This record gives sequence, C-alpha cells and structure tokens, in this order.
Amino acid sequence: MKKQRKVKNKGYTLRSDLEKARASALASLSMREHSVYELSEKLKRKEYEQASIDIIIKECLGDNYLNDQRFAEIFWRSRARKGFGPKKISMELSQRGIGSIMADETAQQGELDFDKVIKAIYFKKFKGSEIIDFKDKLKRQNYLYQRGFDMDLIKIVIT
Repeated sequence: MKKQRKVKNKGYTLRSDLEKARASALASLSMREHSVYELSEKLKRKEYEQASIDIIIKECLGDNYLNDQRFAEIFWRSRARKGFGPKKISMELSQRGIGSIMADETAQQGELDFDKVIKAIYFKKFKGSEIIDFKDKLKRQNYLYQRGFDMDLIKIVIT
C-alpha cells in the first residue's frame, strides 16, 4: 500500500489508494447500478491496487450498495423497454458477470411480456407494411433475431 506523504507548505496529506478507490466506486454506484464484476473491472482499469478493490467490493456488498440480483432485475427491465429480447439480454448479463442461473431467475420474476415487446419493436421498425417477398421476410426475421428474440416469437409476429 502506498504511504501518505505531506505536501510541502500545504499542510494536507494525499489520499491513499484505498480512499481514492472508495470514492471512485461510490461515484460510479451513485450514477447507476453495477454488477460486482463491472465495478471491479472499472476499478482495475483505473489502476487501483487489487487489495483496495477487494476491500471496496466487500464494503459495498455489506452496505448493499452493490447487489447482483438487483442489478440483473433492473437490467432486464431496462433492456426489454428498449426492445431487446431475452436471448440478447441474457448474453449481455453474462458479459457483465451475471451467471446464467441468476439471469434466468430474474427473467422469470419480472413481469416482462416479450410478446408485447416484439410486436412493438416490429411495428416501429416496419410500420405495418406488408411483406413483399421471401427476401424481405428474411430481412425482418434477421432483424428480430439479432435483437434477441426466439424464432417462436418471431414466427408469431411475422405471418
């Protein structure tokens, strides 16, 4: 750990690595929810010592400032509102350090109706226009598939 040192003629001490890491973590958490993985990666990118990061993560978990379950629930609702399907949301959660079991649990708990989500995103994009040919149908299917919807849901919308 770095030593605190006095700055000449100023009369104050420089903050330690732990104090800087704590301030950075709390600033990040005040803006939005983070997963444990996200916050620790953010602190690593800022080149704080691993020991300081571990202490901060433990403190944030203990004070309930950091909660993967809560993060996953908020993330599901947010991404579904933006028109993304369950497959894409699950993949994004796994990239943020949330396991597939927790992601599935939070998806089941939510009151998300992906039938409404896919219909809204489909009609927003294609404005109720008729499918011209097979190529147009594939284009529409691919659009919805890339947004993370199952083929079962896609077939219901594109008929």
